[in-house]
Amino acid sequence: MFTTDQAIERLISRRGWYKKSGTNDSTARVYKKRFLENKLDLESRIRLLEACGYRLVRQMRWEDNSIHGRIKKELLRKLRLENAFWYGNQSIEEISDTELIEKVLMYLDLADIESLFRIFSKKVIKDVWKEFIIPLGSSYYKLNILFAFLYFNIKDPERYIRDTIRKRLISLK
Repeated sequence: MFTTDQAIERLISRRGWYKKSGTNDSTARVYKKRFLENKLDLESRIRLLEACGYRLVRQMRWEDNSIHGRIKKELLRKLRLENAFWYGNQSIEEISDTELIEKVLMYLDLADIESLFRIFSKKVIKDVWKEFIIPLGSSYYKLNILFAFLYFNIKDPERYIRDTIRKRLISLK
């Protein structure tokens, strides 16, 4: 298997490479010249390779290298170290934002939780907290008090948590 550029370099290095592709001599020279000058766009490269008998074996894979992607990858790495995913080795594409937020709130420390606020809005994190962490009840009571006070500026955290649990129970009936 070759990358697109490697395949084209291999193709154009052969004499008469264009003859069976249906491309005429002058067009082939233009393609070769543009490729060597790095001015041949990706779409034209792919069409040229397909016309010359190459086929795409594997899709192109892209990785999010932005700050958002790097933070998510780092959080996922830390969650794996904490064995937060008992059901398998999850990749960053397989983990929803909701699940990532929930696992970080449950398993990681305050610095990691604060990094969540760099990539997600406060409302999104609070919604996940209300839906998944608060209903866990007494085993996470102190943690919920901490989140309410520290991250969400709730004046009376105990009452807020109690009311949220009560509303959730009523909605389940």
